[in-house]
Amino acid sequence: MIGGLNVYLLLLYILAQLGGGLIGAGLAMAISTTENFANSSGAAFNVVQGERQMGRATVAEAIMTLFLTMVVCMGAVNKRTQSLLAPFCIGLTVTVDILAGGAVSGACMNPARAFGPAVMANYWSYHWIYWVGPMAAQNNP
Repeated sequence: MIGGLNVYLLLLYILAQLGGGLIGAGLAMAISTTENFANSSGAAFNVVQGERQMGRATVAEAIMTLFLTMVVCMGAVNKRTQSLLAPFCIGLTVTVDILAGGAVSGACMNPARAFGPAVMANYWSYHWIYWVGPMAAQNNP
């Protein structure tokens, strides 16, 4: 979005994000009882249950990711617009995204966050939404 990484570092960053998602989901699986893990679908995003929900879930993911990345870039990364309130603004944005989009798509906002639980729970239904939505948000100028 703001061109801070070269291609090599970007690939390493993506691998680190996916690895972090796997580690987090693995730890959640390790500390949960089998019954609790199964009841929560292993933290996999299972809000979208039918084809009628796909469009609005994808758009919701794109909008929530766009808001989050704008706040991060403008509040924490961009030297001209950095603010001491950036952590508060980022947390508030995540909270609002979850409250507004949680019932629509699960409010993932990060493909790596969806990847780890999907692997651990082997739950891949409509998983593409959590990649297409955020990627679409990042391609907007």
